[in-house]
Amino acid sequence: MILLTNHRLRVEISEPGERPNDTFRFDRAGFISDVTLDGDTHFGANEPMNLRHLSSGGRGLCCEFSGDFATGAQVGDYFPKLGVGLIKQDSDLGYQFAHKYDEVIPYPVTVTQTETSATFFTEAVPCMGIAAEVEKTIRIEDNILILEATITNVGEKAFETEEYCHNFLSIDGMAISPDYRLDLPDMNDLGQERLDGFGGYDHNNFIADGKAIAFEKCETDVSLSVLSTDKASLGETFTWKLSHKGAQASVTGIDHVKPTSLLLWATDHIVSPEIIQTICLAPGQSHTWSRRWIFEANPRW
Repeated sequence: MILLTNHRLRVEISEPGERPNDTFRFDRAGFISDVTLDGDTHFGANEPMNLRHLSSGGRGLCCEFSGDFATGAQVGDYFPKLGVGLIKQDSDLGYQFAHKYDEVIPYPVTVTQTETSATFFTEAVPCMGIAAEVEKTIRIEDNILILEATITNVGEKAFETEEYCHNFLSIDGMAISPDYRLDLPDMNDLGQERLDGFGGYDHNNFIADGKAIAFEKCETDVSLSVLSTDKASLGETFTWKLSHKGAQASVTGIDHVKPTSLLLWATDHIVSPEIIQTICLAPGQSHTWSRRWIFEANPRW
């Protein structure tokens, strides 16, 4: 485990191949498994095991490059999964994020570390004409956690991928209740209605409250909604804030990306706002972005 510490934050980063950073979904470079503020308030949470589908093993602040690069790969062929490695196709169903693949060639990742920062360099391994290098630095300043990343297409083909952080967040493990609130100041007024479900999840625990989301009660089923950013007045950043009234604590996310959509995922004690950006790169092109999390809590003594 890689540990970053200062006078406010303790950040645990699971190394590539170390549980829980051994899945076939999340970027293995910079898998932030927990954040503790002032030695007292915890913010990371495990993706539950009692979901409708198999758990994909997420925890804390884990990022993903999505996009099905398995198209065209026959059973027995390898296909690329950015952030993970080359995966040997074992069915005709394409890439499945919760599937346990037997044969994977991980991308080599080099790590350099100081007390307050860690830099990850993911090497390219060409496959099906797709190859990308990624450099990512995670650092802490006071009560702020900062992620800065650059991806470069060093392959033969152009590619498109969606990049986002899953933000498996829980404030001190508190179950979802009306005490939680998710403020979305960069969105247009969402009204006062229950949000529509997505992907077969018909019932939702998300209640629109102007430029915020309220939560009705604790539910063990998943709530899932997608908010279009088409009608929002967005710049090059997107801000959100998850707070808990009883715990008197919050985390504010400032994503320095141009979001193409916002996915909201929640269950039991986890709220996951996912700010999705679309990255399109021709050979030789690069794309740079950053994300910040500001952790706050009132003293309990």
